[in-house]
Amino acid sequence: MQKSGKITVKHYLNKRGKPKQWNGQDFYPLYLQIMVAGQKAQLRSKIQDYLFSYRGYIDQLFDNKALAALVNRLYLSEDLFRDIRTKKIFPLSNILSDEIHLVSSIIDTCKPFKNEDFSLTNFGQHIDCYLKDVYTVLDFSVKQNYLDELTRIFNETSNCEDDRKLFKLTNYFIHFINWDNIFCDFYEMTYEMLPSEIKYIENHLSEDLKVQIKALMAFHARENFLRRYLDKKEKGRFPTVNYIDWLDEGREFISKEFIKIFGRQKAMDYITTLDAILSRRLEPSLIM
Repeated sequence: MQKSGKITVKHYLNKRGKPKQWNGQDFYPLYLQIMVAGQKAQLRSKIQDYLFSYRGYIDQLFDNKALAALVNRLYLSEDLFRDIRTKKIFPLSNILSDEIHLVSSIIDTCKPFKNEDFSLTNFGQHIDCYLKDVYTVLDFSVKQNYLDELTRIFNETSNCEDDRKLFKLTNYFIHFINWDNIFCDFYEMTYEMLPSEIKYIENHLSEDLKVQIKALMAFHARENFLRRYLDKKEKGRFPTVNYIDWLDEGREFISKEFIKIFGRQKAMDYITTLDAILSRRLEPSLIM
């Protein structure tokens, strides 16, 4: 195992496959080459999955629709690839740089020069995991925990004549709510329409879950502020707030926002709760 060294991540055009043609030029898919701890890997760039936010900019860059479509699918000619890097063409140059930063940070999180089990095998799956929107991860996790506790309460009260109200409420929430929707929308709407009922259920939830819900709702209220803050810091970055964004600057920004609203102790409780959910959901993906 190499004990020290550097992490190298760079883009290249994969010319092994059949190229796309436009105006007599060959266009190739954009790939990443990773070299670290004596290991190498090549994988398709993830940028294509996030270019939708910049499609308007790209369409304006290229008058020809067919050319713009190729670029939006992340097929580039050698000349265009060179120009993007040397002329710093926005937003393509920026988002390429952001991808290199993100992938390098993900690898660094794995401690490749200290972890003997580190491997680049199937590393694209780990990148996908870390690039998930943190709000989506948090919302899904709390929703699952909420449903688990509703199911527990439902089962405990199914044969209990003393609390038919709780049984009926949990039965309704479990079986007649569309849980494909996000949890925060459900909670806000239910609090408006059935405030006494949801508070009654809350009295039977675990303290840990109640803190998770409050922390998630607080983050939900400040999420757009975080997105605008990150966008002002650096134009042309990946449009979602991913786990690396959270570790780099997002956690600190949200901490300051929470302190202003809730005070230091409650803010730290909420941040600790959000951190625990994200690390539990995302970091195990990097155990090789």
